[in-house]
Amino acid sequence: MNSMFFKLMIALLLLSSIGCSSIKNLTQDGIGQPISTIIDRLGPPSRVSSDGKGGTVYTWEQWLPDAYGRHLWSNTYLVDSKGIIYKWR
Repeated sequence: MNSMFFKLMIALLLLSSIGCSSIKNLTQDGIGQPISTIIDRLGPPSRVSSDGKGGTVYTWEQWLPDAYGRHLWSNTYLVDSKGIIYKWR
């Protein structure tokens, strides 16, 4: 039983690290790209709101497993009025 639990935890940690790596690439490569490229890769955002300057703020959130249980992953893209990403956080 402990061996199965250990294997499952290792698999979850590996999958989450692979996911985080590809998400990091998305954020670095996303500046200057249309927000549609991110939506195509991540699916619909968790939240969409105005940036107060004529643009839009798109936020994705997801609970991911880690060594301590779970943590909330959040990624936000700021998009100009033409739909182009100008900042992420």
